[in-house]
Amino acid sequence: MKREFIRCLAGAAAGVLLAGTAATAADLTPVPAPIPAPVFTWTGFELGVQIGGGAGRTSVNLFDVFDFSDSYGTAGVFGGIHVGFNYQLMGPIVIGVQGEYNFAGITGNTSAFPLNYLSTSIPEFGSADVRLGYAFDHLLLYAIGGFAYGDINNTINFQNSPSVTGFPVNRFFSANRYGFDVGGGLEYNFYGNWTARAEYRYYDFGTRGFADAGFGTTTGITLAIPNHTSKETLQTGRIGLTYKFAWPSSPVVARY
Repeated sequence: MKREFIRCLAGAAAGVLLAGTAATAADLTPVPAPIPAPVFTWTGFELGVQIGGGAGRTSVNLFDVFDFSDSYGTAGVFGGIHVGFNYQLMGPIVIGVQGEYNFAGITGNTSAFPLNYLSTSIPEFGSADVRLGYAFDHLLLYAIGGFAYGDINNTINFQNSPSVTGFPVNRFFSANRYGFDVGGGLEYNFYGNWTARAEYRYYDFGTRGFADAGFGTTTGITLAIPNHTSKETLQTGRIGLTYKFAWPSSPVVARY
């Protein structure tokens, strides 16, 4: 009886020892580390839309016949699309390129002797720009600037004059203008791959010269305006919505 008791006690002790050894071995099994979540980055292609308003200035100078100059304001709304690519350097610096195209309804006019009527309309404009920004995680503050173009139409109207026959006459001058744009704004990632932006931009489309000799005659001698110029500037404010394409494939970077 005594031997049976000792045998059972020894078996129980061996079982406890083996169980403890197995538990210790299990505790030593390495546990896989959690996969770090992708870090937000501004790197990637983008496509978006914008809408805004603009206020500009037309400055007209006529030479030879009237030696006349005047300036007047323009205003209206616009909307369009933008496409680009951004690259976030090590740290918060973001560089990028962007192109945009806008339909517009920006117009203005004035009346001034001896020209009865002058007008300007801008039905479209766009730009090719470089962006330089500083990122505060999901918020990007940036400057933007580059090459700008605009489809700009000018009208000069003469009414009847007692000293000049052949009036009234309307003259139309339409041309693509080229210049520069510069501005800045902020862009915020508010959900998934979507960002919203607010931006100010100044456009200078330069000064364009025109030659024209069709403003009537007096005593058989052609009255001509062989040279006149117009200068166009525009200031805009806009809001935009953008989709970033490359974030799902952004590199995984662990945070410590």
